Amino acid sequence: MDGQADTAPVTADEVASFLLDNPGADGTEAQEEVTPNADAPEGDEPEDNADAETDDESPDEDGDDAEDKPDPTSSRKFKVTIKGDDGADLEQEVDEKELIAGYTRHSDYTRKTQQLAQREEQAVEIVRAKVTEAQNHYVQQAQMAQALVRQLAGLKSPEEMQQLAYQDPAAYVAEQARAQQVQHVIGGLQNRWQQEQFQQQQQQQQNLQKSFSQCWGVLGQQGIDKPKLQHIFETVAKDYGIGQERFATLNDPAVVMVMRDAVAYRELQKKTADVKKKAATAPRLPQQQSVPRNETREKRVTERLRTGRGSRDDLAAFIAQNNL
Repeated sequence: MDGQADTAPVTADEVASFLLDNPGADGTEAQEEVTPNADAPEGDEPEDNADAETDDESPDEDGDDAEDKPDPTSSRKFKVTIKGDDGADLEQEVDEKELIAGYTRHSDYTRKTQQLAQREEQAVEIVRAKVTEAQNHYVQQAQMAQALVRQLAGLKSPEEMQQLAYQDPAAYVAEQARAQQVQHVIGGLQNRWQQEQFQQQQQQQQNLQKSFSQCWGVLGQQGIDKPKLQHIFETVAKDYGIGQERFATLNDPAVVMVMRDAVAYRELQKKTADVKKKAATAPRLPQQQSVPRNETREKRVTERLRTGRGSRDDLAAFIAQNNL
């Protein structure tokens, strides 16, 4: 038959020749083309290839959509106020990405600045401790040198000098001159270590004042002023039996805030106790008497009949209630 002759199977050589002539052809399409179904209509196309082509094109389309899709955060604008070159406030509009980046830079700068200030403060404390240690060592050495000079000089007592003046006036004059030289050396050593002690006291006073200023700065940020601080000290001294003089050199804000919380907690306890006492002594409210359920229902039935909204059941219930 003609139809069977047109759809005869293709040999392996023809398939190989087709693949060599069409290296870019899909294997599935070649197999479908060389072995068509005789019962299929001529106009029908294989649906699998169409689906495969659609699937192949879908990732590209999705990728294009992902690339073309705008970032939702890039279009949002915010108004911020910055300082101009002349110091005046300028209002500028920035997008969300730039705002986040600026905030991140500011946070990083603030954190690094605080760390640098802490390191500088630690370095100053180390240097201050070394200077104080050197000053104390110098004073101790000067005092020891003064005592050693006095001991090695072998100065005579006033009684011995008086006896020497009577026995040998020339030796008395020489001994008196030597004693004056020794006293001059001892006086110089004494002046030096006394001056060193004075400078050390002055430095300690300055450090104490500086620590007080820093403490007040932290307490001010916490809302603690002088009246509140005085109240805290007085309450702590009264409740815990601590002398007021111990607060004179207190320069640690953390200790002050701990005392503030302790005072607030005690005051809250006192208020709670007072409220409980008042509540216990307050007159009791009369208990509300519960209305019987049937009576409430009867009132509703009567009200509906009176206003003309009653039903037959309401009328029957009313007749039964009143024995009519």
